[in-house]
Amino acid sequence: MHRPEDTTFSAPRFLSFIELGYLLEAAKAADDLLMARTPSNLTEDSINTTGNLNATRQSLLRAVFIASYAVLEQSLDELMLIKKEKHNINLSPSDLSDRGIARSITYATKVLGYKINTNSPQLKDLKFIQDVRNHLVHYGPTFANTKEHNGRFEKFSRPQYVTLRPEICFTIEQIERIFSLYLKYIEEITKHDHEHA
Repeated sequence: MHRPEDTTFSAPRFLSFIELGYLLEAAKAADDLLMARTPSNLTEDSINTTGNLNATRQSLLRAVFIASYAVLEQSLDELMLIKKEKHNINLSPSDLSDRGIARSITYATKVLGYKINTNSPQLKDLKFIQDVRNHLVHYGPTFANTKEHNGRFEKFSRPQYVTLRPEICFTIEQIERIFSLYLKYIEEITKHDHEHA
């Protein structure tokens, strides 16, 4: 029997950001399918069905968001490793105490000598995205009735990236905007890469 996974194509690790395109296409296809299954009439049963479909949609979009952030981190790590090998540098990104995108930024600035504006709006948006990701991974989409979580709820009220209903939700357009931010930042790092080639 021929299984779909037998013909799965994979990109080399240094092109892992291509997975963002796969994730986006999967999210769009699933969103279209769920929208097509949403009842158009308003009965008690249809309202329950619509609620279940919307919950399914949000679970999927949150999973896509979390997976996409991992792709970003892996892509940035791989770019740093490529430069490490090219310049025969002994220190690896994993030798640094920082984690996530902060590690790649520290490596790029302190080891590779890149001039990265750490106060750029783009990087601030990435740090915001990281905070949302961390909340989802550690607490799920909801907020506890605590001062810390109330502060996060206020902080996360940025409709260009996140919708709060009152839990963390996404639209396809927000996911596209987040992916665009990732790609712009990868391009920014790659620009520095060419300047130091």
